[in-house]
Amino acid sequence: MKRFALFLWLLLPLPVVVWHYGPGQKWFARDQAHALIQRGQKLEAEKKWSDAENLYREAGTKVRDTDARLKTQLDLAVVRQRYRQGGAIEAIDGIDALITDAKFSQQPADLQREARELAGRIHYHAAWVMRLEGAQKDLWMEEAELARQNFRLLSEETLSAGKTNYSSLQQTNLESSVRLQRMGLVDLMAKPLPEEGRTMVGQGLSEQMARRRGQRGNRPGIGPNEDARDPGTGAGTSRFEPGKGS
Repeated sequence: MKRFALFLWLLLPLPVVVWHYGPGQKWFARDQAHALIQRGQKLEAEKKWSDAENLYREAGTKVRDTDARLKTQLDLAVVRQRYRQGGAIEAIDGIDALITDAKFSQQPADLQREARELAGRIHYHAAWVMRLEGAQKDLWMEEAELARQNFRLLSEETLSAGKTNYSSLQQTNLESSVRLQRMGLVDLMAKPLPEEGRTMVGQGLSEQMARRRGQRGNRPGIGPNEDARDPGTGAGTSRFEPGKGS
């Protein structure tokens, strides 16, 4: 009996060891990630984009594939910081990779909306800056069209879901992207570039995009809802204002 009791006592640490090297590691990594995220959010609120980006990236390495939603949120946060710092190419590549990922459609609807709205804004301002730089039409039009597609999808899907205020906001963004495609260059130059897009100025964005034309020219659109029809009618008159996310 004593030997059996001793045997049981010796086995007690085993579940602890299994937990520590199994689920426990995931929980510990998640706790570390959340601590980094909280610090990153504070820095982001203080507009310290670079420092926030570093923390979000570090948090992403902690999470990896253990939490798909959190990893997507962190990837989106990194893109947002790149965009705010003026990293146009990195922001474009990052948001496109996120949205075209095969698992993106499995993410919660609010997270998909947030990502698509950011994509629309990035492509919209890239198109505006490229037009000012004198880019060839097919280059800047590709960005403007991707902005239009994202805003249209957001407007239609959220209207169907009964989110009328958010849908109205995206309809306004949609109309702005249509105007950007149709507006003459002289008229565009007479308008102030929205503050959100000014970080893209001075990077030679058009030249960089032209060099990448081979790999970007035949990109797919935003998914099954994409359409190649005329940008539409009924564009409003209010200047584009970035949305507030989901």
